[in-house]
Amino acid sequence: MRNLTHLVWKVIDVMALAAFVVMLILVTSQVVFRYLLQVSVPWTEEAARWFYAWQVFLGSALAMRARIHLQITVFLDRFSGRPRAFLDLLSALTGLGFLVGIIWGSLVMIRAVYPVQAGSFPVSTSYLYLSIPVGLIAMVALAAHDVAGSLREIFRPRRG
Repeated sequence: MRNLTHLVWKVIDVMALAAFVVMLILVTSQVVFRYLLQVSVPWTEEAARWFYAWQVFLGSALAMRARIHLQITVFLDRFSGRPRAFLDLLSALTGLGFLVGIIWGSLVMIRAVYPVQAGSFPVSTSYLYLSIPVGLIAMVALAAHDVAGSLREIFRPRRG
């Protein structure tokens, strides 16, 4: 199981990096074509936005894994032990509910836009919205792990 988890995170890492590199190449080529060659290539701008969306949602999962998302812990830092674990549980459950809601909404959106093609190339726009559940499902797994950790801390026998 540990090897599978490592493989999944490696794939997410590589996909996020690839999305960034492709987006960078598309934006650079767009500038070169438009300003140096005086030729407009309209599909590069739209494709760059697609890769940016994939980069954002995959990168968000990687940031959550590394625990580098912005957190304001002034209130939480005043607690320790079980009260802190309870507040961490509440925070993780709230985040989990938010993520599940966004995933559900994105699946509804994917279904709604499936017949719609991109403006510049013949690909369904549902692939753009697919970036949301793919990135957020990884975040749900991390939030569920946080819930489990908080529950272990709450129900851990006290030493005494």
